[in-house]
Amino acid sequence: MAAPLLLAYDASCSLCSRATLWLARQDRRGLLHMVPLRDPDLLALAPELAGKPLEKEIHGIDLATREVWAGADLLGPVARRLPGWRWVAPLLALPGLPRLLNHLYLWVAARRFRRTGRPPFA
Repeated sequence: MAAPLLLAYDASCSLCSRATLWLARQDRRGLLHMVPLRDPDLLALAPELAGKPLEKEIHGIDLATREVWAGADLLGPVARRLPGWRWVAPLLALPGLPRLLNHLYLWVAARRFRRTGRPPFA
């Protein structure tokens, strides 16, 4: 069984908040722990995230191995923890797909505040 995964997300971003709510509904085994970036306990729970560009992209850490992922690289670890989605994880490793997904993720992440008018990464 996979270890819990801590996800550090921007709670002030409506896209990020909706995505984490969706993940929470899918997580019937309780393996995803969503923690807002501004939670004062975040770095106590995951000191490995200190100095990472948390405002730029979502970060996750396997709470057993302490391995850290960011952005689209989190898709595989998240999929492996969600019932009904584990089959997606091997597909995410197809040649060229990780790079394409990371470019797409960073493009969306950089534009996520356009609808709200809030400047990004503020």
